[in-house]
Amino acid sequence: MTIGSSESGRISRQSRGQGRLWAVVPAGGSGTRLWPLSRAARPKFLLPLLGDRSLLQQTVDRVAALVPPERIFVVCGPAHAAPVARQLPELPEGNVLIEPAPRGSGPAIALATAIIARRDPNAVVASFAADHEIADLPRFEAAARTAIAAAREGWLVTI
Repeated sequence: MTIGSSESGRISRQSRGQGRLWAVVPAGGSGTRLWPLSRAARPKFLLPLLGDRSLLQQTVDRVAALVPPERIFVVCGPAHAAPVARQLPELPEGNVLIEPAPRGSGPAIALATAIIARRDPNAVVASFAADHEIADLPRFEAAARTAIAAAREGWLVTI
């Protein structure tokens, strides 16, 4: 998870401590790492590998403890947009963003951050991988809340 300001890379003195949290979940991939279980049409983040819910659903469940669904964006390729939307009916329709071309997590996060910056120039943006397992949720939430507080003070944080 990486957390930082969306205001030109810096937080001004006036905006410190005021940024609302927004979450970005880059959900891409070609489905080759767990072949044959994972395929191009069903990459690992769409699979329920660690329980009844997919890795993506588990990620959004974790993030929902920190931020409401209207401030969660999932960035994916065109082939995965419909399955992502079906798996995450709690997200507003416009919060599943389709990347114009697969370029990796950085550009996907930048796309979402640019949209967030237009809506909320003082936002604190956190990115969460779509396919990670977090076993200790209370420790994850505590670490995330500490990182968010540091980001609100102007720091770029990675945990």
